[in-house]
Amino acid sequence: MELPEIRIHTGSNPKELLSSTDITQSYDGTVVFFTDKKNLAGVVPTAETYLAADAAFGDAMQLLISSEGMGRVLIVPTGSIQNDFDDVRRFKDAAFAAGKRSLAAGIKAPLVYFADPPSASDLGWSFDGEDDYRHFLEVSILGFLEAAYEPIDVREHAIRVDKPLKEFSSIGFIAASALDDEHVANLIKHVSAIETGRRLAKDIGSPDPERMSPINIVKYLEEMFKDDSNIKMTVIDDIDVIKKEYPLAHAVTRASLAVPRHHPRFVHFEYKSPDQSKVEENLYFVGKGVTYDTGGADVKYAGHMRDMSRDKCGAAAVAGIFKTISMLGPERVNAYGGLALVRNSIGSDSYVSDEVIYSRNGTRVLVGNTDAEGRMVMTDLLCEFKEKVMAEKEANTPASKAPSFMFTVATLTGHAIRAYCGYGIVLDNGFARRNKISKRIFDAGHVFADPFEISTFRREDIAVVQPGRSSEDIVQANDQPSTMTSRGHQYPAGFMLIASGLDKHGIGSENPIGYSHVDVAGSAEEINAVGWSLPRVTGSPVAAFTGAFLL
Repeated sequence: MELPEIRIHTGSNPKELLSSTDITQSYDGTVVFFTDKKNLAGVVPTAETYLAADAAFGDAMQLLISSEGMGRVLIVPTGSIQNDFDDVRRFKDAAFAAGKRSLAAGIKAPLVYFADPPSASDLGWSFDGEDDYRHFLEVSILGFLEAAYEPIDVREHAIRVDKPLKEFSSIGFIAASALDDEHVANLIKHVSAIETGRRLAKDIGSPDPERMSPINIVKYLEEMFKDDSNIKMTVIDDIDVIKKEYPLAHAVTRASLAVPRHHPRFVHFEYKSPDQSKVEENLYFVGKGVTYDTGGADVKYAGHMRDMSRDKCGAAAVAGIFKTISMLGPERVNAYGGLALVRNSIGSDSYVSDEVIYSRNGTRVLVGNTDAEGRMVMTDLLCEFKEKVMAEKEANTPASKAPSFMFTVATLTGHAIRAYCGYGIVLDNGFARRNKISKRIFDAGHVFADPFEISTFRREDIAVVQPGRSSEDIVQANDQPSTMTSRGHQYPAGFMLIASGLDKHGIGSENPIGYSHVDVAGSAEEINAVGWSLPRVTGSPVAAFTGAFLL
């Protein structure tokens, strides 16, 4: 689904631009955002009559017909933006709602104007202390683009029934202040890269488990990256190779092997900076891509299997990040990605609790709960990336002098939702903490309306997975859901740290490697759905990661 044309009109007097026929003739409707409805009349004189007659006018979004030749005008309140708990999501939510309403009204080319744009603000949210609303324009554009997006299965259905989808042909925005041409070009480039990455992530994360099975995800990715000269994509489809290289993931996928269309796939992405001498960080992203999670032998019951087709959203986001990386072409990072695309099925060959399985690292893993499969499918990829870091250091490549940071990205635990509701969570090992990785994600997520909470990695998260007998080296999980387990979203990171061998690369080691676990169980999709349907997927954390590491 291609993005509409994005235009940004800029000048020293934004209001004059709104009345310029050279600009307005290209649009079929005007959208006016405002925080204080007293500022509406100065932009839309027609509103003055309504304001005088109705004290509630301006409290909600409303479509007007202007008597001043502006045609259709959609007035959109943002709500408060300077209270203690406000943030730039006021603009994201308003833009998404305005985009949906514009499409419903038949507006295909809206022109957006900000009646009272936010002034520089320090609400004390961010660690860097910068303006909370410095990216409100980008966030507003992304909100409109999100409103116009439909998942790939919906687009395919539209073709099947020959019924075109409602979409924007173009979207124009009048900037609140004068911007030079380079600033405008970069802003559009950044927004386009974020949204393209998010759309790729949502195309994978949203559809049902058959449309986006491991095999079909690979077919989709091959199409999306086939002409991409910046990203090297490699697929592993040989079951014997998967068993040898990723034994923990293979255990999870054993029951699915009886159904050929559910067979696993592993995908690797590689991005190399065009100038290796400028590389400041080596980034490694591991994505959980469980296309359907039945819980395995510890089956999900009482309706808890519902929505488990979205257990692939971590891998979907990692894939989306690499499309964003490709479009931005950053010089100061190398990036590597690994997707574990598996199905946790039920069958006669299901892996079961009490099994002891060797990880790629040689660690003996005592299985405690087959529904704790996410940590199993990601651990061996972490180990593989650890080996790659050490091989790069041994080869003394130019970029090997730069620090390396690893991320597991997953809809991993219900505890994450219980603890933080609809927010993503990030927690660091010592080396990542020293380099402020979580704080960077928090700050970037805050200003790009993809908010995160910072959790902590404590000694208890290591202690709880220690072996209790000589037959194992580590315990994968207890027999309770994460929601019923103390530190239920933190201790899985302790398991992955040890089982992958990353615990030997802590802050005091000769070769420290940063590790941050990112649980997007709360943010990968909206918390609430319409009626009995499934929630809308979001593409998180593509925007937050872009702001933290790529811009």
